[in-house]
Amino acid sequence: MGVIARQTIKSSTVGYFAAVVGTINTFFIYTLCFDAAELGRFRYVQEAGLVLAGFFSLGITNVIVRFFPDFRDDKSKHNGFLGFIMLVLLGGIAVFLCLYGITLQWWPPEFKDNFWYIFLLFIAIMFTNSFYYYSSNFRLITIPNIFRNLWVKIGLGLAALAYFYFNLSYENVLYFVVLVYMLAMAGVLVYLMLKGNFSFKVEFKYFTKKRIRNIAVFAGFGLLSSLGSSLATRLDIFMVTDMLSFSKTGIYSIAMSLTGLMVLVTAPMLSISGPIVADSLAQNKMDHVHEIYKKSSINLFLFGTLLLLLIWMNVDSIFQIIPNGEKYTDGKVVILILGLAKLVDMVTSVNEIIIGYSKYFRFNLYALLLLGVLNIIANLFFIPIFDLVGAALATFLSIVLYNLAKTYFIYRKFAIHPFQKSLGYILLLTLGIFMLVNYFVQISNPYLSILSKSLLILSIFVSVSIRLNISEDITAFWVNLKSKIFVKK
Repeated sequence: MGVIARQTIKSSTVGYFAAVVGTINTFFIYTLCFDAAELGRFRYVQEAGLVLAGFFSLGITNVIVRFFPDFRDDKSKHNGFLGFIMLVLLGGIAVFLCLYGITLQWWPPEFKDNFWYIFLLFIAIMFTNSFYYYSSNFRLITIPNIFRNLWVKIGLGLAALAYFYFNLSYENVLYFVVLVYMLAMAGVLVYLMLKGNFSFKVEFKYFTKKRIRNIAVFAGFGLLSSLGSSLATRLDIFMVTDMLSFSKTGIYSIAMSLTGLMVLVTAPMLSISGPIVADSLAQNKMDHVHEIYKKSSINLFLFGTLLLLLIWMNVDSIFQIIPNGEKYTDGKVVILILGLAKLVDMVTSVNEIIIGYSKYFRFNLYALLLLGVLNIIANLFFIPIFDLVGAALATFLSIVLYNLAKTYFIYRKFAIHPFQKSLGYILLLTLGIFMLVNYFVQISNPYLSILSKSLLILSIFVSVSIRLNISEDITAFWVNLKSKIFVKK
């Protein structure tokens, strides 16, 4: 867990810088530069690119971590594993183009009107993600995370500002967005080259029929899992657009962006945990898997509850200070519901990784597809009744049921679970801080309100968490940091 903690902290630092930039983008740049409909289209194009990248990578991102130990060999450039990955990605692009041409008449007009932006984004995101996960095999995720996360946030903000101040056409703004993602892909690629981990060469003789069959089966389930994941977690943005409007999508996207701050620590932790869990499962070291499961759960839940508390206690002030904030207040309840959904996902931590890298990996597919269908039904039922809140409720229901199913399955098969009494301490601490701040801190000035509430919440939450030793990793990090700051001379 030491490697996971160190790499997570480094990459999370990048993530938090990106979060600052992303927060500025979301609440001060996008709301200033775009109206709700323009913001809705802006987000729709990005989400469509992400979904296509997830599906038409043909499950290769799962293969990258799962099968790398079989190919690892520095002298042979890992037997052409990266070259093989890129061939699969090119195949995914070809498959998409064929399917799109055949089924063109059934695609929604919003997609067809934005096809080229979405298509180019899909390519850039797909290669960037693959290079990122490949880097994680070498425990190198900080620099790739700069390009994949921080640079993208900076570039998107520049695109919006160029639209507002330099009178770019909206179409040119979308091409600017494509350029941002293409540069991110190039950055991660160059980093791989500089580290000596890049090679076009493919050792075809190493890809035996048995290996290809095993990879194909695993990738096939990964591909369908990606489809199920999109249906379960990303469907809302498309159904809001289709059933309501781009304006509603813009409002919903603000809520999504705000709650997205909660999972900044999740991606780097899961990226580092993945290869380690895979190795431990391969060696049947279930005690180590259980340790990672529980520690990841407490760390993610600790960060998640703190961030949700900060967001919810300041949400009214946030709407007061952002440009045109009154136009986005319909998303307030959506923020709370999506935030709670994120907490459920965080407390169950690496459950998907444990299943995905075990012999039971097929279960992820079954659960995802079932919940994807459930999400479609829930959106169709809730959106006409509750509008934007209905979309959030559908997402919450899908994520809760999905994670309950995975957690129960792991308990039945491996007799391990992530739950521990420290989770209860976090809930009690959060409730106590909420009551204290809500009833005793009433400041009309939104800037002073955010500053005072945030400082009070942070000081109480962090100090009590460390004093109670809720997370061993966080406490150890604090002790180490304190010893360096107050080192005796």
